Amino acid sequence: MQLSAVFFTLDSIVADGAAKPDASAVVDALDARGVVSAVLTNGPSEPARTLLETLGLIPHALVGTDDGRKPMPAPDALFRACEVLDVPPWEVLLVDSSDTGRQAAASAGCLFAGLGTSGAFTIGEPGEVLSIVDGAGTSR
Repeated sequence: MQLSAVFFTLDSIVADGAAKPDASAVVDALDARGVVSAVLTNGPSEPARTLLETLGLIPHALVGTDDGRKPMPAPDALFRACEVLDVPPWEVLLVDSSDTGRQAAASAGCLFAGLGTSGAFTIGEPGEVLSIVDGAGTSR
């Protein structure tokens, strides 16, 4: 298994209007490893973009429910991020803390890392994604 991308839901890297610890460093470290990142939100992308820019969190892509995309658990946002970043869904790790994210990942054929919840991987903080990526290898 190789990972080309890590997708975070907005809630998995931002809480109460602030970046979670090491969230920016994780995005930068993924980039340094050649792994693209995206942030997915179940709302419109523009408010999320403003928030992420303010916090210094700059993923390769941001996908919301713009253009009629259905919110998760539908896999629409996952598929759109895959299309934008030119990665197949089976090389994507989705990080989220909800059943909604787990269902979306399963529907899209992505791996799922449960942040504080169970998944193919269970993690306690976004930074733990790096050990998953390092263990899986990368295809880029």
